[in-house]
Amino acid sequence: MSSYLKGLANKINGVENKSFTKELDINSLVPSQNNFYGIREIEELAESINENGLMHNLVVRKKDDGTYEIISGERRYRALKSLGYEKIPCQVKENLSDLDAELMLIQANAEQRELTPSEKMEGIKRLEVIYKQKRNNGEKLQGKTRDLIGKDLGLSGVQVGRYKKVDKDLIPELKEKLDKEEITLTQAHTLSSLTKDEQEIIHEEIKDLNAKESKEEIETLVNGIKQPIESNLDKELLDEMYLNKNANDKEEEKKQSLSEKYLTKVKKNEINIESFESRLDCLKELASGYSKAQLLIDDFQHTVRLNIKEFSINYRTLEFYLEGQPNICKVYFQDSDPNQFRRVNEIYYGKVKIKTSVAFKITFDTYLLFGNDYSEGGYAQ
Repeated sequence: MSSYLKGLANKINGVENKSFTKELDINSLVPSQNNFYGIREIEELAESINENGLMHNLVVRKKDDGTYEIISGERRYRALKSLGYEKIPCQVKENLSDLDAELMLIQANAEQRELTPSEKMEGIKRLEVIYKQKRNNGEKLQGKTRDLIGKDLGLSGVQVGRYKKVDKDLIPELKEKLDKEEITLTQAHTLSSLTKDEQEIIHEEIKDLNAKESKEEIETLVNGIKQPIESNLDKELLDEMYLNKNANDKEEEKKQSLSEKYLTKVKKNEINIESFESRLDCLKELASGYSKAQLLIDDFQHTVRLNIKEFSINYRTLEFYLEGQPNICKVYFQDSDPNQFRRVNEIYYGKVKIKTSVAFKITFDTYLLFGNDYSEGGYAQ
């Protein structure tokens, strides 16, 4: 019965592929050309296999030239080779397409290994290509591509979006710091909103800091970008960190570096990133000009468009009544990030792109649309 149920599940998921276990000559195995993951800690793995034996068989598929492509287990393969193994037990997958083989490779690495942020970002890009090709081939996939990718990598849809933004806009030097856990994903996402020149300035300031010992300094600097620095303690810390390094050196005092000038602008709130309060004022100004609005929600479960007959905006809460409904509803502003709470000119709702000059993004999946001055058109997912 269990075998039947497993087969049924595979049919439903569209990944019905037969397999069998076979002991293969190690020289017949070849690493997959699609494996972009780092091959790390082989010596430690070899030592573990030598002491405890091989815990999981490799997963392979037979190629036309008679060799077997490694889908899951290249680290184990290299460790076993270093130990002098001649035969390796493998699970051989049959009737596995190139797309499904690469998909399985990515899923296996996400499940079995601790991936670096760069590996996750590369995985997201590869999965986007895979699922786009699957849809072009006529496969019926359940759910949005972003959700499928999140499920494959063990990430939420929001995290997938953050990784994509970081991958697209963060400079390589800061990506390296993210991989080394010297900055967090949230910090990297915030920094990716800056220009390349501004990011290079930030990197110059933090490149020599020890991430663990200077956690407070780095956090203060990033928060200064994210929102105005109002705390006297934070301002004093920035002074101590960057503006008074050579107080006794008159020549150095005269030479204020570009990074110091930037940090001065951070302190004076002159950087070109709007504060949460200013964006909230923008929302209130829009709301004051319209007595009614529409609420658009496009999350993982719902795609809805609702008419609001009456609403009010508090500091972090939108309270409103829907037409025909007696109960008050609330939407909380959960993220003050400029990319998640701001005025927008386009709304992606379901399979429709709405262009307008009077709309506001409340959260990553919730919008307010004011008035009737907008146009709608289809777009490709």
